[in-house]
Amino acid sequence: MILAFFFSLGFLFSCSNAMSGMGFTSTNGWPSSGVTHVRIWDIGVSWREIHLGVDVYDWSRLDAVVNQIKSTGGLITYVIGATPQWLAKYPNQPYYASWLGPGSNSMPYSIDEFNKFCWNLATRYAGRISYYEIWNEPQLADFLYPYDSTELNALATMTKRAYSTIKSCDPNTMIISASVLPRASSGGMTKAKSYLNSLQQNGWNVDAFATHIYPDNGAGASTWNSMLSDVINTINSYSPPTRKVWVTETLYNLLGPVIPEDQAYALVNSTYNYASSQGVQQIYWYAWNRPDLGGLQINSGSQAWAAIRAHA
Repeated sequence: MILAFFFSLGFLFSCSNAMSGMGFTSTNGWPSSGVTHVRIWDIGVSWREIHLGVDVYDWSRLDAVVNQIKSTGGLITYVIGATPQWLAKYPNQPYYASWLGPGSNSMPYSIDEFNKFCWNLATRYAGRISYYEIWNEPQLADFLYPYDSTELNALATMTKRAYSTIKSCDPNTMIISASVLPRASSGGMTKAKSYLNSLQQNGWNVDAFATHIYPDNGAGASTWNSMLSDVINTINSYSPPTRKVWVTETLYNLLGPVIPEDQAYALVNSTYNYASSQGVQQIYWYAWNRPDLGGLQINSGSQAWAAIRAHA
């Protein structure tokens, strides 16, 4: 959706070749430079970890994380997700992510309370948080259950409210959709269409679409490319006001074998080249210095990190 803020400096910067986005799960050992965009989600700053009750907020952790990112010059994408249990429509339903706790995979019983959180968040961090991604991986029961038209319509309504409220506080922000998952085991774009249908019925209200791309272990660049194409083709089939796609999480061989260093640079470079050819301007790797995740080892001195920095 092309709006007045298209011409803001922040937006122009985001549309450059600055694609060295990174997810961080810890505040320890961050690189002092080289990361232009940072996505913050599972680092102790989710909605439920801040919004402790009606009009009760604890911003201390998010303040610290934002301050650390801004000290290195990074642009911030903040994920609004994980309903506080006290506000959950279904506070004790199953399948929630254990690290988030019960109720986190429910929609809230009051969208007005969600909207108040958005207002407080955007007011506090105006000019400091550049992008807001509304929810994480709703196709997975860990983060949204049940995945049906009622709950997806609630998510679309929340997106609409967030779009209006956040932009009223900070017109230069961008609102990003929840992350859709092209991987077959997550339901692929067939399942994602239920969410896209709800967004469409509510007027879209996003400036870009988020996707997470995790090829199966052993699959390489051609599979990654195919998954991205599936996302782009599916979104384009709706003819939405915007067709921008951001890859807000990705890795190869997640929880699988480590990719040899002599292969890592070429793999990352080819990923960027294909994404760029398809008009994708943001890729966020998941995650910095997490050898337990397998796949690409992204840390100081690694070949994957060298390739990521080459596209900053």
